This record gives sequence, structure tokens and C-alpha cells, in this order.
Amino acid sequence: MRIDQWAGLASAMAIQACGGLTYTYAVYSEHLKEVLQFTQVQVDEIGAAKDFGQSLGILGGLLFNLYPPFVTVSIGAVLHFFGYMIVLMTLSRKMSPPFWLLCTAIGIGVGGDSWMDLACIGTNLRNFQEHRGTVLGILKAEVGLSGAIFVTIYKAFFKPNVDRYVLLVAVGPTIIGLALALMIRPYSSEGFGESNRANTQWRFQLTYGTIISLAVYLLVIILTEAFLEDELTKPVLIAFAIVMITIMGISFAMPVLHSPVAMLKRRMTGERASMSSAQERGFDILVDESNIEISGGNVMLHRIHKSCTVEHEEQAPLKGEFETRSKVGVDANLGEDTCVKNIFESPFEPPDMTVRKAIQTANFWILAFIAMMGPGCGLAVINNLSQMGRAMDMDGVESLVGLFSIWSCFGRLIAGYGSDSLLRKGWPRPLSLLAAHFTMMFGCLLLATGSVPILALGSACVGLAYGAFWSLIPCIVSEVFGLRQFPTIYKAIVSIVPFGAYLLSAQVVGFLYDREVLNYHSHFPNRQWSTKDINTCYGRRCFGYSLVFLASISVMGVAVASVLAWCTKNVYVRSRTTPLETAQ
Repeated sequence: MRIDQWAGLASAMAIQACGGLTYTYAVYSEHLKEVLQFTQVQVDEIGAAKDFGQSLGILGGLLFNLYPPFVTVSIGAVLHFFGYMIVLMTLSRKMSPPFWLLCTAIGIGVGGDSWMDLACIGTNLRNFQEHRGTVLGILKAEVGLSGAIFVTIYKAFFKPNVDRYVLLVAVGPTIIGLALALMIRPYSSEGFGESNRANTQWRFQLTYGTIISLAVYLLVIILTEAFLEDELTKPVLIAFAIVMITIMGISFAMPVLHSPVAMLKRRMTGERASMSSAQERGFDILVDESNIEISGGNVMLHRIHKSCTVEHEEQAPLKGEFETRSKVGVDANLGEDTCVKNIFESPFEPPDMTVRKAIQTANFWILAFIAMMGPGCGLAVINNLSQMGRAMDMDGVESLVGLFSIWSCFGRLIAGYGSDSLLRKGWPRPLSLLAAHFTMMFGCLLLATGSVPILALGSACVGLAYGAFWSLIPCIVSEVFGLRQFPTIYKAIVSIVPFGAYLLSAQVVGFLYDREVLNYHSHFPNRQWSTKDINTCYGRRCFGYSLVFLASISVMGVAVASVLAWCTKNVYVRSRTTPLETAQ
């Protein structure tokens, strides 16, 4: 196996597949509430503290700029283990920390995930700069699926022992992170050659295909368990988990399989093997490695490679400025020249801002506000998902967690690949944020209906929107502010997400829920409530008002995303007609 950027991507996929366990909080939040006799506000405050742990990623971003990526990954794995082990010992009653220490511990655990996440994202954005949205879609899809993956393992091997599940959460990501830390590092690029470009697209498509296959398989498992829960035996659940792990292994291996990918492409397309060396194809055009700007400000180009092969003996130096009808020193076969295609298909070069300069721009604060409203609403739903199912007297709340995770994966894939496609057609990426906010609004309104079947559909819509945000925001940050200090700027922006989650989850959803608990219990003044039900509310009113409020926040997000699209329109300027067409 070649150790290149594809091996780094495969390793990052494995690490990210353990990076979304914060979304499985609903699996053990009810157990936490019963064992420690917490109110819903306290449960939401722990969930908010968990989300605040993501802010530790700012320190990881500073470290990422000073040391190799494996240092950030290793420290993140240790922090994850430390935080979740304290949670485990608290649940198993081996220690009784004060409430603030428990909140701090779970925050540190999630902060470790944030460190590993930024190292994987920052490194692979530099390794695949021409496919930022696609790569982020893959990595963030693994994060989205991680919840469903671990829930499936929990049902097959650990249910109903929640303590053993938390032990798996503490140990599993730590081992994988430390084992693969050295693979997360910058690699040399393979370049813009036509054969490399086609091979890259095939690798990405096959990787996407295996991830989608895994997501569909997990969706089938969840639906099967929902309809045949009483008929599924333990061996069947174990078989489900084994097949899932096998598909995961295939998806991790897909990016590094160079020869099978090339063979499959030739077999499916009927194409002959392309010549790989410049000597076999013809002569070189020497291109100056300076940036090129199309007159009129329509396209900004960068990182043009020195070797652009054509089949003409004619060589011509490229000037720093072209008119759109320039023939670029080649004949009528211009449309087939790889070099010219590479020039006009290269991405624009964003300004490489420092953190200080980025904070002084309006785009930074608009993005932070979008992150607070979009992912903030999603986290508010995640932290209360178990109680939502309980309020509707729904069994198997783990299924809601799995549905959320799977559709979060789909959202990340669609937003990553789809926004890249729209970007190539001239549409600015921030417009995709509007669709994400609309989907979040629709999902919250569905959840507010309080119907059990609609509850599953609503959680899927919220997961779809939530996943889309986590593919779009890093891409937009890298394109608006550059890659120079991307990890620090990105983590500084998303550090506002926990504040939004805390305000929306603990101060809005949790407060309104506890008020409805008192109202619900007032209707049964003579009833003796069990320990399990003393802080529990039943009925659609428990979360109805709070979910409508979250939907209204999403409407505000649509307006703010529109402002961002207008403010960044100059960054995303593209020529809507290709130079090749105008030259003819």
C-alpha cells in the first residue's frame, strides 16, 4: 500500500468514524438522570457542557500551527479518554464528583474529539485543495455515521448495560486515534493531470458509494429493529453488527486501492489505459507558477503546475493576464488541451488571513452567528431527543439516535459534494446554507406535532440539516479566510455553537420542559410518582412550544445566510461561460 494522501484520508476516515459520539448522549442521558436524580435542566446543562468542550479546539488549532498533526491527534485521544472515564466512574458510582466537575469532565472528553477532528480536517484540506467540499463531505459523513455505528454495537453486545457502552466510548476512539496518529500528515499532491483528475474522481465516487451503502445498511437495520424488535434475537443483532463492521472496513480501504479503482474504471467505461508520463504523451508547456487572473475579475487562478502536457510541439509561455478570447498559443484543438483545462478549472486563491485579521471582518461574525443558530438548534434537539421519545411514550429511543446519525451522514455527503458541484457552475457556496436552515425549520415543526411516526421523520430532517452545516461551514471558512490559520479560525467560529446550544437547550427547551412537568403533575395531585417519573412529562405539550421556537430561530438563520451570500459574492465570482467556448 502506498503511503500518500489517500492513505492519510483513509486513516482520517477511521478516526472520524469515532468522532461523533457526543451525538449518542441520548443513549445514556436518561440513565444519568435516573442514577443521579437530575432534573431536565441539569441534564441539559451537562449536554451543554459537553458541547462547550468543542471550544477546546481553539487551543488545538494553535497547537496544530506549531507542531505536526499527529501531536494534536495524540493529545486529543488522551483528553477523550480522561473525560469519558470520569463520566463512567460517576455512572458506576465509583466516584461522586460535584456537578461542575462532571460537566468539566464530559467537556474535556468532547474537547479531545474536537482536537482530533481539526487535525484530520486541516490536514486533508491541504492534501486535497481542489476537492475541499468532497473531502469534507466524506470526513464529516463518518462523524455523522459514528452515532449509528456505536448504537448498533451497543444493541448487539452491551444493551441494556449502559456502563459498558460508556466504557466502549472512552476506550475505542482513544485506541484508534493513537494507532493512526502518525498517518495524519501533509503529503505531496499528485497534480492536475487529466489521468490523475479522472482517477481522483473515481476514487471519491467509489468512497462515496461505500459510505452511502453503509448508511443505507444501517437505516435498514434500524427500520428492521423498529418493526421486528420482539422477534430479533441476540445472534441476529450480532450478525448485523459484524456485517456493518465489514462494510466499514471496505469503505476505509477504498481510497487506498489505486489499481482496483483504475481497473474498474477501464472495465466500466471501456477506455484504454492512459499514458502516465509526459514523454509518452508529448511535449511540455512551461508555465510560470504565478497567479493568473482573467480580465474582468471573473476567475482567479493559482497553483498552476509546471508540467501541462499537450500533443503539440509548439511551446508558448503564458502571460500574467488573458483576454477571454485569447487562444493561449495553441491551435483549433484548444478544447482538448489538458493544460488549458487545468488552468481554467483551478480553484481561486483565497486571502490567507491571520486570526486577528479574520476577527475584524464582518464575515467572521456572520458565520459565527449562523453556527450558533444552525448547529445550535441541532444540538438542542440532540440533547433532548431521549426525553422527546419518552414524552411520547416511545420505546427504543436509540432508534431516533441512529436515524439522526444516518441522516446527518447524508446531509454531510450531499452538502459537501453538492456544494462543490454548484460552485463549479458559478453558484456561491453560502447559498447552500439557506437550504440547510429551511430543512432544520421543517424538521423542528415535524417534531412539534408530537406524533411517534412523525417523530422519526422529524429527527431525520434535523439530522440532514445538522450534517449539512458541518460540511458547509469549514469549506466556507477555508475559502473566505484561507488555509494559513484555518484550524484556529474555524474552531474560533464554531466555538460559538456551544453558547447557542446552551441558550436553546438548557435555557429554553429545558426550562419549558420543567415548567410542563409541574403543569402535568398538577393534574394528578394524589398520585405517588416513582423515582423514574418524578421529573418526567408526557404528551406533545412537553416540547411543542420549544420546538416551534427553534423553528423560528431557523427562519432567522435563512435571513442571516442570505446576508453572508451577498457579503461573500466577490469571493465566489466565477465565469458562467467557459473561456474555451468564447474562444471558439
